[in-house]
Amino acid sequence: MCHKQIVSILIGILAGSPALAQKDIEEPPNPCTVEPIFHCAQPMEDGSVIGHFGYRGSCPESDKPVEDLFIQIGDDNYFTPEPIDRGQPKVFTPGEHVDEFEVEFSAEEAKKAKEFVWTVLKVDARVDFSKTKDASLDCIGLQ
Repeated sequence: MCHKQIVSILIGILAGSPALAQKDIEEPPNPCTVEPIFHCAQPMEDGSVIGHFGYRGSCPESDKPVEDLFIQIGDDNYFTPEPIDRGQPKVFTPGEHVDEFEVEFSAEEAKKAKEFVWTVLKVDARVDFSKTKDASLDCIGLQ
């Protein structure tokens, strides 16, 4: 860190501005992206439904090794409607990840066919309770 950056940080601290103090030491944003995927719905005998989810992580080619992307549950990684945390991952690695996690939807939720959406970095994966197969999974056969 050069003398100029240290002085800038100290000025920010003395001025009572944590944002100013952090300005010069913030890391550049991670260039990787995450596409959330709803694979299929597995109907259960009691009327509940297990939703199977995965994701596709991709990063631009570069000379540097690719690091995992950490996305905290919150504004950039959430379910709607609430609760926003339904057990989805917070650490995303590059590549295709099939059936990474499951969410159990109650019989009441499935009956109402409420729209459930998993959003990661403004990309949506919408739950379709009628979708019992996709290219990766056959959810009817998982019962």
